[in-house]
Amino acid sequence: MKKTLFFVLALAAICIMPSCKKDPAQTKVVFGDSKGMSVTTYENSPLVEQYGHDSWGYFIDLNNDGQNDVQFHSQIIGSPGMGRYTVTELICHENIALLGDIINQQRFLHIDTVGCSTDDSILYINHTITCNQIDETDSIVSTNEKFSLYANNDGLSFDLGNSFISTNITLKNRPYYYPIGEETVGNIVYHHMHDEKDDCNAFPMDEETFIGFKITKNDRSRLGWMKVILHHDHVELLETAIQK
Repeated sequence: MKKTLFFVLALAAICIMPSCKKDPAQTKVVFGDSKGMSVTTYENSPLVEQYGHDSWGYFIDLNNDGQNDVQFHSQIIGSPGMGRYTVTELICHENIALLGDIINQQRFLHIDTVGCSTDDSILYINHTITCNQIDETDSIVSTNEKFSLYANNDGLSFDLGNSFISTNITLKNRPYYYPIGEETVGNIVYHHMHDEKDDCNAFPMDEETFIGFKITKNDRSRLGWMKVILHHDHVELLETAIQK
């Protein structure tokens, strides 16, 4: 009896030692829930830092250690003649990984013909490259592995058992539309156009969404989330949260 009592007391003593404390990152984190989290609220997104005439954005220190962890970066791509578009990226430093997964991204070729004159003597043939199949006859032109960043809703949860990838991600890309040649058949002139759609990233725009992340420092990981709105020309940061 004494031996059994001694064993129980010894086991209890071991389990209240610091080494037996549960790692906070092993618990589930709920998007939008501040329980057990250090939350920073931004009434207005941090002032946009200008990088140049056609480039802007800002840095975020997610765990308040004095070092920047992520950077939201937007820049204008293109020309006045072919069109100018804003491309927005989320750039991550080496200590942070984003909640998401590797998927096989298929891209399809859709071809359609558009008349451009009253007598149909000029026709434009659009060779459209898209990640969303427009017609069942569209052919697959490529299949590539890519990182898919999860756009999460309020109330969903995640933990260390989920998949995290340390990489940069394009939140909003630009479309490409340019001529690739022409030909004349009889009295009809065919203009061939390359039309590459901006639909492969599929990160929602103009709505509140959450980006999950994991920060690893001194061999320990902490989970957190960023509440953002992706606009046409920038990312609006609403809140960040990280496990205490």
